[in-house]
Amino acid sequence: RKSTCSSIFALGMIRPTLHMNLHFRKPALPLVFIAGMMSSCAHPARSFRLVSAPHSPVLIPPGVKDSSLLNTSIRLRVPGGKACTESPGGGLRIDGKTLRLSREALSRTTADDLNIWTAALEKSGCLGPGDGAVVVAAVIDALPLELPQRRVLRGESLAIRGFLDLTSRNSLRVVSPVFRPGATPGAAIAGQSAASAGPNGSITLTVKANPDLTGYEVAWYDIRQRPDGPGFRIVPRTAEVHIAGQVEQQPGPLVNQFVLDPSARWFRHFVMTSSSRNDYDIVVLSAPTTSELETRTEAFRRDAPGYLRAANRNSYAAMTREIGVNAYIRVKVKGVETDTAWGNSIRQVIEEADGRGNAAKALPRLSVSKPYGGGLRRVEWDAATEDILNLALEGGEEINW
Repeated sequence: RKSTCSSIFALGMIRPTLHMNLHFRKPALPLVFIAGMMSSCAHPARSFRLVSAPHSPVLIPPGVKDSSLLNTSIRLRVPGGKACTESPGGGLRIDGKTLRLSREALSRTTADDLNIWTAALEKSGCLGPGDGAVVVAAVIDALPLELPQRRVLRGESLAIRGFLDLTSRNSLRVVSPVFRPGATPGAAIAGQSAASAGPNGSITLTVKANPDLTGYEVAWYDIRQRPDGPGFRIVPRTAEVHIAGQVEQQPGPLVNQFVLDPSARWFRHFVMTSSSRNDYDIVVLSAPTTSELETRTEAFRRDAPGYLRAANRNSYAAMTREIGVNAYIRVKVKGVETDTAWGNSIRQVIEEADGRGNAAKALPRLSVSKPYGGGLRRVEWDAATEDILNLALEGGEEINW
């Protein structure tokens, strides 16, 4: 049906009535919808559209007519008449039950700003428990954005610095040493025996392994949505043990590295430098609420060793440099759930499957869908360009060719 003078668009299914009431497909989600005034009465597109622009391609979300939209608003279900603070960078504000935002304001906003702000809104009662994550996703998909700007709001710069919020779109790959049965686990490397200079300024380092070290384990963990409310949990998926050239598949890791407080619902993954550029410790902080996670993060950043000594041992998982932990995102490639490195592009995923340099060959058959409003929406692009191949994956996409 046509509305009389403007179009209103939503993150979920549109059910036309006299006033165009908007509803999510899944009632359990908080009521968060985007409303924008368009210059014509044309029906808004239901797909994402990737369009070329002078500096970088722009991704236009469903419901937005074109890349010219500069301002919009998000309707919120506010639990009470609480005063709501403006975003740290300024420009994102809540008037009553309406969150107003603009592309100009988003240009000076970071993922860290959004996380801290929405956590504070939950703590003050301006948002309900768990609504902050929904609002962040709604903000990112509210307006046309250049691809680098989406990457900033999704937290790519934080991930590069070793900081990543874990959601149901993530998985964790953990590599840890395996020791002889009965041996006391210790350092995998017993000492350095020799170092020599190599060509082009390289250094060859010979190390002595712990005599009790027999191999290593590669374990996978999934971040899953909790069934009892907002938030997530970390669940072991599978593991494989590598010993003397043999690989043994296991239903789970020999040691679960993420035995945390059962009340934990929110998780943040850190890689922190201990004493040199190649000397890392891995820490996953957890908390029952997003506001508590921000409080713990602030204390951890201020004094990481002191925080780990004082905090409840079940509130975090800390790995020594003997254990490697990498966060991945989950996407579906040709119908198969696949773990791929955070920040990879569609080009990289295709080349992982078909070989280096073969991404362009897949373009005539390529289809891409992205998560939106509890479902998936197609991505459309100009077939005369290869812009789609440079689209960074955010988790949850389906890619076929």
